[in-house]
Amino acid sequence: MTLAAVALLAGCGNGDEGPEDGRSGAVTEDSAEGTAAGRTNGGPLDAAGLESAAVTEADLPEYTFTVFKQGTVLGSKGKPAEPAACQPVEDIRLRSPEPAPTAAAARSVHPKKDTKATDITLYAYAEAADAEELLARVRDAAKSCTGYENDMGLNPTVTGLPVPDPDPADEALAFKRELSGTAHWYRVVRSGSNVAVFSWQGLVAHKNAGEAPDEVITAQLKKLTETAGTG
Repeated sequence: MTLAAVALLAGCGNGDEGPEDGRSGAVTEDSAEGTAAGRTNGGPLDAAGLESAAVTEADLPEYTFTVFKQGTVLGSKGKPAEPAACQPVEDIRLRSPEPAPTAAAARSVHPKKDTKATDITLYAYAEAADAEELLARVRDAAKSCTGYENDMGLNPTVTGLPVPDPDPADEALAFKRELSGTAHWYRVVRSGSNVAVFSWQGLVAHKNAGEAPDEVITAQLKKLTETAGTG
C-alpha cells in the first residue's frame, strides 16, 4: 500500500486540546538533498537520514500511515505555560522541544482494523548531551508539574508514570496529560543523540486506554537505533 499523501502536521487531532501543533514544517536543504548515508559528514543524522530512520508500511504492514512534513521545525510555541516548570511537558505536546533539534520527522499510524492512532515524532541532535538535556527537562517537569494552564487557556493535569524499559535505546520516561476525561499518554526515548516521542490518547474510563502500543514502539526503536548506529 502506498504511503498516505504528505499532510500538514495540524491534521493530526489531539482531543480537546486540538491538534499536536505543527504549523511550520519547513523542509531544509539537507532534507531535500541529503547524503548517501543520511548523515552530516558521517556524524549525526540529518533530516533525510532521520526520515529514513522512521518506520514505514514495510516495517508495520498491518498499519495505515499518515506521514507529516519533515525538516528542522515541526511545531511552534504560543503563550508560555503557567507555571513555567510545566513548559517542557507542553513543549512535547507542541512538538517544539528545548534544546531545539537539528532535524525532525513525524508520522501517525493506526492498525488497519482499528482507529487508535499512535503519533511518532523523531528528533536528531548534533550532540548526545542535547538529547540528554531534553529528557532531563521533561523528566523534571513530569515529576514536579501536576497541572498547568496552556496556550489555549485549558488546564490539563500531568502525572508522571513508571520508567519504561528503553531497550534497545539508552533511556526513557513516560507521563500522561489528562483533560475532561481524555488522557494523552507519552513515552520519550533517547538513543544516542536522537529522541523518539510516542503519544496516543483514549478515554480515561476505558480499561486498556493507557496500554502502550508495544509493536509500534519496538519497531520504531529498532529501526532508529540500527539506522543511527546507536543500538
